Amino acid sequence: MYATGTMLRQSAALAADIEGLTGPVASRVGEALATVPGEALRRVVLVGSGDSHHAGRAAQLAFLRLTGLPCEALGTQQFLDYGMLGPAGLHAATLVVAVSASGSSPRLVTTVRRARDHGFPTLAVTGRAGSALGEAAGREVAAALGLTERSPGIRTYQASLLALLLLAVRLGGVRHTLPGGPAAEDALVAEIAATADAVRATADAADGPCRELAARLTEAGRPWAPLVFAGTGPAGGTAMYAAAKVVEAAGLPAYAQDLEEYWHIERFADPADAPLVVLAPPGLGHPRAAELAAAATGRGRRVIAVTGPDDTALTGTAWHTVPVTGTAREEWSPLTGHVFAGLLGARLADRLDRTPFSGGGPD
Repeated sequence: MYATGTMLRQSAALAADIEGLTGPVASRVGEALATVPGEALRRVVLVGSGDSHHAGRAAQLAFLRLTGLPCEALGTQQFLDYGMLGPAGLHAATLVVAVSASGSSPRLVTTVRRARDHGFPTLAVTGRAGSALGEAAGREVAAALGLTERSPGIRTYQASLLALLLLAVRLGGVRHTLPGGPAAEDALVAEIAATADAVRATADAADGPCRELAARLTEAGRPWAPLVFAGTGPAGGTAMYAAAKVVEAAGLPAYAQDLEEYWHIERFADPADAPLVVLAPPGLGHPRAAELAAAATGRGRRVIAVTGPDDTALTGTAWHTVPVTGTAREEWSPLTGHVFAGLLGARLADRLDRTPFSGGGPD
């Protein structure tokens, strides 16, 4: 039986998961990449569905910056149908990373087998060792949590994201693209481990504001829907994940949109005072996020800023603020940025007296 209490417990466990998983997963990443021709690679493709795809989108920047390689995050079906098109000679130069917390997604297993048949080096990121996906890929990084409670993906999402970030770091080390040489790899892994403190602080600080936000979004006797989550760069993946938690937990329509695409399209949607959730971590996308939030407020939108508590560029005019603690670098920002999503989904479900995965009619 699914319950919002499980979502809240999982959100509270996120920091401890980072502390417990970083070292072991970093070691498994090194073992998995030992047989990958890292210096010969020309591209990385991260493949998955649902939360696994969102984690790939959130991790793209880390691969781009740390490995010097182009990186795409594609949905399972998109890669299966179109991702293997192109000159056959490029296949061996493209690392396909298949992501699935269960490690048993039949469509993704089929995709990985076909990719190997085409000559792609493949690697699986899963939530348990010895999975069907890991067997199909031939290389596996297991970020195992030993979960016993059923829940919308919260701890599993973070575990997949953590493994992808560590994979980017190690691949950068293999390719000698990290500034500072071999010592830089250890320093980056230590930075990732240190985000546990920021995740813990965010979980503590964000729950109250998420509870208050759920009340404000439902105070008229009906919930605001759809909820639009806007972000770009790594926050684009976080926005997709956050929208998914609202849908899964509370059964409310929600979706993610790129910041600039929102301004080109959804700003014209009625009602004019509809909420807009703007994800604005520090980094390259922050100036546009602040600019768009101010402009949307000026048009009458109820802007919900998910950002640092001292980010007065957004908090000063926002209708509501959900605080997020910053990280050492933009590449790690999804680790703290996602924490509010499970909290908000659970609090909305409680307000509406719903249970996770109860919307949408019978399967």
